[in-house]
Order: sequence, then structure tokens, then C-alpha cells
Amino acid sequence: MPRFSLKIKLALVVFLVIGIVSTGVAGLGLMFFIKEFKASIASRQYSVVSAMASDLDDRIASAQRELVAVALSIPPSLAADPQRLQHFLDSRLDLHQVFSDGTGFYSPKGILLASAPGQSLFIGKDFSSREYITRTIGSGKPYISEPLISARGRLLVVFTAPVLGFDGKLIGVLGGRVELAEENFLSRVGRLKVGDGGNFFLFNDQRHMIVHPNRDRLAIPLPPQGTIELLDRVIGGYEGSGEMTGPSGVPGIYSFKKLNSTRWILAAERPLSEAYEPIYRARTLVLYSLCALLPVALLFVWIFAGRLTTPLLTFAARVRSMGEGASFEPMPLPSQDEIGELVRAFNTMMLELSSQRRLLEREKSFAVQLLQHCALPCFVIDAGHRVIIWNKAIEELTGITAESLVGKAEAWRAFYPEKRRVLADVVVDGTLQEMADLYDCYADSELIPKGLRAEAWYTLKGKQRYLCFDAAPVRDGEGNVVAAIETLQDVTVKAKTEERLTNMVAAIGESEERFRRLVELSLDGIAILVGRRFVFINPAGSELLGCQSPDQLMGREMLEFIERDSAELFLEQAAYAEQGESSAPWIEERLLRNDRTSIEVELGVGPFVYRGERALQVIFRDITERKLAKARLETLAHYDSLTSLPNRVLFFDRLTHALSEARRYRHPMALMYLDLDCFKEINDRFGHAAGDAVLMEAGQRLKDCVRACDMVARMGGDEFTIILTKMAERQDASVVAERILEAFNRPFQVEGAEAGVGVSIGICIYPSCSENLDDIVRCADGAMYRAKQEGKNVYRISQSEQGACCGV
Repeated sequence: MPRFSLKIKLALVVFLVIGIVSTGVAGLGLMFFIKEFKASIASRQYSVVSAMASDLDDRIASAQRELVAVALSIPPSLAADPQRLQHFLDSRLDLHQVFSDGTGFYSPKGILLASAPGQSLFIGKDFSSREYITRTIGSGKPYISEPLISARGRLLVVFTAPVLGFDGKLIGVLGGRVELAEENFLSRVGRLKVGDGGNFFLFNDQRHMIVHPNRDRLAIPLPPQGTIELLDRVIGGYEGSGEMTGPSGVPGIYSFKKLNSTRWILAAERPLSEAYEPIYRARTLVLYSLCALLPVALLFVWIFAGRLTTPLLTFAARVRSMGEGASFEPMPLPSQDEIGELVRAFNTMMLELSSQRRLLEREKSFAVQLLQHCALPCFVIDAGHRVIIWNKAIEELTGITAESLVGKAEAWRAFYPEKRRVLADVVVDGTLQEMADLYDCYADSELIPKGLRAEAWYTLKGKQRYLCFDAAPVRDGEGNVVAAIETLQDVTVKAKTEERLTNMVAAIGESEERFRRLVELSLDGIAILVGRRFVFINPAGSELLGCQSPDQLMGREMLEFIERDSAELFLEQAAYAEQGESSAPWIEERLLRNDRTSIEVELGVGPFVYRGERALQVIFRDITERKLAKARLETLAHYDSLTSLPNRVLFFDRLTHALSEARRYRHPMALMYLDLDCFKEINDRFGHAAGDAVLMEAGQRLKDCVRACDMVARMGGDEFTIILTKMAERQDASVVAERILEAFNRPFQVEGAEAGVGVSIGICIYPSCSENLDDIVRCADGAMYRAKQEGKNVYRISQSEQGACCGV
């Protein structure tokens, strides 16, 4: 490998620094310019697309409003006369201007009844399978279809609007067709330009093209999912700009905006060659500038490096000429700069080198004496495991003299009856994997970096001693292990004290374990809170809260599992227990399980001491079954077991409430008493099981005849009552009665046979008949018996209301 002079190296380094810095600055500046320019182009193009999308939304909404307005103006009588309907559509020139392919009127069954202009060929055809017909008829709302192929093979979009009768029912569908290949407010989007070579196109989330400058592209779908990542993101909901190869096959910058009126997406494309043309010019200018400036910089650096390195090369030649045995003579200073400082430092270093060697010898002797007279027992071994220092303190501890061990690899003799490795041997060899075989108790040293610690019982001078060993490596200047020092501490008294304490803790632990088992076996949830956070919970509690183990709850707040309606009660209980010495009263609350489902619990909170800290003990038990049983009892008390309708008890409660509301808001209210006709014959003929089926069906028919705010109740046997609240007119009661009679005109299916069951109805209207609850019930019951006496299957209104009987 050739050697280069310092001048060449310095010139190359400086030139490289200048080249890298200048190239980096130019490159970063160019990258910043490119990034900002691209962001600006993308932002401006997206703004244009957003404005165009807003304008197109307005046009689509305007076309739809025009169609809806015409649909509202079509009288119901016109929908039944195709000729008048055809004349009506022909006269609507405003629709012809909006919908380039014409308009059509479809019957509720999807039959084309009229079409303008022309297209009489398709009148009478069935279009019920078309999506725009089914969607409009099903929803009763205006609809804009996706692109579809017409019966004439043309690509078009259909706008529809429902035509409603006076009763609000659908009597037809008015449709407007926009052919995408013709000139109209949609296709005009494709003629607009973005810059000089860009344009707009419109497509939907099904990847079908709606508008494109090249109309041959309308029949070709966009690439499938997975082909173009940006297109997949746009169809997934992204709005913005990006680079891709679009439908035209030209790489460009594309901007997308979703229309608010439809699921269509408006896109603008502009070729990259046009959009980024200033970037290409900037790159060329930067490259030419660097090629012109770097040679000039190289020449300047070469001249500068030559002048800078001349004194340094002179100093290097003088150093090479010095002999090893020759006496050192200080060198003259070549200059007053950094090179002169280097020569001055070299002279000083050489003069101090001999004196430093003498100092090192004295420091080595001092270190040995320091270890020898240290009160802490210790010894040192070299890399060959030979003992090089065995101080006086360890002689006193072990009874082994230094003369018998120094220079020998037998440090083990002071502690073991047979040969084995000591802790210092492990440190020298770095065989940490042997620690488990050599010592029962060991760890890294807490005081010495890279050190080891071990402890055990030993017999020294005929007595049992518990010794703690610390060993650490001694390294040279290069970091190699050249020796190891091991220190010993006699901690026999401490070890015996800890053993007694361990036995005491074990006894306490057994008592605590018995208490813990009782808590863990409890069927109630038991939790300990510190700072209102879980620090303990038994398995039953974690199961009630929907967790697989108590660990999932540790550190979490109890309030997180309290339903919002019960949170205030729980906080009051916790505050009561924290401020006093007694437990808070038990209260029924709702807890949220880990899956956010709720359970009913009975919960109590009391003060507790946990590991010396003030805490709260929370005990809770599941009362869901108890609450469900209570709810079932209440249901049995207020609802009929056969028909599930309110019974007599709930009826009188609701009647009292309805009467008080009628008095307060001064609106009419009606009470209806009903009795089934010919019901006894069904029981006698088919049996009580069939009679029960008829009663259930009768109850359902009565519920179908009234509003959700009204109430149907079974009083017993075949008698029913109905409370009609908040009536607009008093005649509404007669309307409901006629509806009930009509419902009971349909025969009942009883064991495969048809049976006729009628109903006699008595009606009392508040406040005309009476304002007293008992009088209202008596009047309605009397009117019902009068209906039975006067022919059955009729209704009668209380005479105090009408002055004479009235019925159907």
C-alpha cells in the first residue's frame, strides 16, 4: 500500500470536507426547494380540485333539486293518465336542458309510462330491476345512480325523485337521464384544463369512469385494487395529492376530492414533465456550478496545505534522526504556532521521562506496604494464580502465614481441606459459569465494578465463621487482567442474627398465609385500596369484575369499575371510611366489569391498615339474581301471565295516572271496556287450551289497533280494557272502536278450523261523561253491557256522553 505524505493527506481531507460541505449544502438546498415546490404544486392543484368539486356538487344538487321540484308539481291525477303525463314531460323544457338524455315517469311497479323527448320505443317496458328504481321506491327519497349501460347501449347516470300522492304514498318515480358521452354539465368537467397539459376526470368508488377527456376511456374501469397504492387510498377515503401513473398511462401529479352529493371522486392530473420542469432546471444549474467550483477549490487547498505542513515535516525528520542511546538535546522551536507548541511539549516530555520512572518504582513499593498493613483481610494473585500479596490481617484471620503461600498457586489451602478454585481464580479466568458449582450464595459486587461477591460458612482456626468474599480484577493500561484482589469480612454475628429474624418472619408469614387463604376462599369480592387503587383483590372479586387474574387489576382505580350513576355513592362511602374509624353502610350499586357490562352488587367500605399504610377494605357481593327475582315478582304482580298484558292492578294505576294528566293538560281521554262474544262456545267446543290461544290472539289484535302510548289490559276471563290517552278529538274513540271491530271480523284459527269471535265495546269519554274515576269505569262497563244486549259485536258510548246510544 503506497504511503502518502502529510501534505497530500491534509489536502485530500480539506478538499473532501469542502466538497462534502458544498455538495451537501447545495444538495440540501435543492432538496428543500424540491420538497417545498412539490408541496406547493400539490397544494395549489388540490385547491383547484376542491373548488371544482364544490362547483360540481352545486350543479349536481341543482339538477336534483330541479327534478324534485318537478316531481312535487305533478298532481296525482296526472300519474294515472299516460297521455297527459307525456304532454307534461314534453312541455318541461327546463328538464330537457339539464338532463341531456331526457326524462321519464315510472309507475310504482317500475313500468315506464312516459318519456321525453322521444324514446316512445321503451314506453311500457319494465324497469323495476334497475337499481335506481328499487332504491327510490324502497326509500321514498331522491337518488343518483352509478354509471350504467342504457337499453340503447349508452353509458349514462340517472337522477330519480319520488312522486307522492296527497296521502304521502308513492304514486310514481320521475327520472332524469344524463348521457356521459354527450355535452352536459357532467361531461363539461372533462374539457377543463389543469396547467397546459393537465385535465380533470371523474370516477366512483367502484372504479368506474364517469367523466374523462378521452371518451373512449369511459367504458374502461380503473386498475383493480393492489395495482396503484394511491388510488386504493383515495377509494378508501383519502383526499389530497400524490404521484402515480394514472388512467392516461402518463406519470403525473394527481389530486383527489370526494363529492358531498354522491360517492364520486373528482381528480385532476398533470404530467410530471410539465409540473416539475422548474425542478429539472434547478438540478442542472447546481450540477454545472459544482463542476466549475470544485477544481478551483482543489488548487487553493493544495497551496495552503504545502505552506502549513513544512515546519511539521522538519520536526519529524529531527525526531527520526535521534538515536536510542544518545542523550537528549532540546530541539529549537520552528514557529510559534501549534507545531511550535508540539516541539516544546516534546522537549518537556523527554526531560520528565527519566524522573517518572523513578517515581513509579517508589509508588509500587508504597502500594504493597499499604495492602500489607490494611486492617481488612485481603490477598492478591497474579494471572498465573500465584499469591503475590498475603497481608497481615488475613494471616491473623486464617492462621496461615504469608511465607507459606506467596509465590504458590495454593490460596485455597487457607479455606478448604482439598484443592479447589477460590473467588479470585474465577475473576482471573473470567469463568463466571462456575459460580453456581462453587458457592451457594453469590452475586455481582455492589461496591467494585466487574467484581464478584460470595459468602458461606467456614472452619477457621477450629471455629465456625461466616465469611463474605469480594473479588475484583486488576487491569493494565490496555485493559488486560493481570491480577485479582480478594477481600474478606467476618460477618458471623450478623449471619446468626439474620437467621433468628428469618425464623420469626416465617412464623408471622404462616399466620398471614392462613388469613390470606380465608380471604381467597371467600365467595364475596374482597379488595384492599391504597390511594383508592387496587393493591390486593381475592379471586372471587377479580372474577366478579370480569378479569382472569387479580394481577390485571393491580394499580387500577376502583372508580374505573363503578358505573357513573353509582360513582357519587361510592365516593361518599370511601370518604366516610377514610375520615372515621367505622365502616360505611352497605349500599346497592352497579359495577362495570372489564368488558364494560354491568352487574348489580351490594357494597360496603371500611377503614383498613395495609403494610403500615392507611387503606380501604371494599367487600362486594353479586345481587343480580336477587334483583331479577324481585323483577319477576313485580311482573307477576302487574301483568297477566297468559297474554303478558297489564292486569287489573296495573290497569287502575295507569288509569289514575292518565286521568290526572288529562285534568292537567285538558285533553280528551277515553276508557273502553271490551268483552268477547261467543267465547264460551269455543271453550266448550275446543277446550280451554284453544280458548287460551284465542285470548292471546285477541290481546295481540287489540294492541295492533291502538297507539304505543295507549294501554291494553286484561281484566280477567274474556274481558279487556283500553285506555286512550291524549286524543286530539273525542271522535277518535269511535275510530279506534271501528278499527277493533274490523280486526275481529277476521276469523280465528283454532286447531286447524276457523271460528268467529266478536267483541262488544263500551266507551266512556272524559270529561264529557264524568270526571270521577269510579264513575268513568262504571259508565264504560255499563255501555259495554248495553252493546251486548243490543246485538253484540258493536260499540256503544256512554249515554251521559251522547244523550242516546250510538253504535256500529
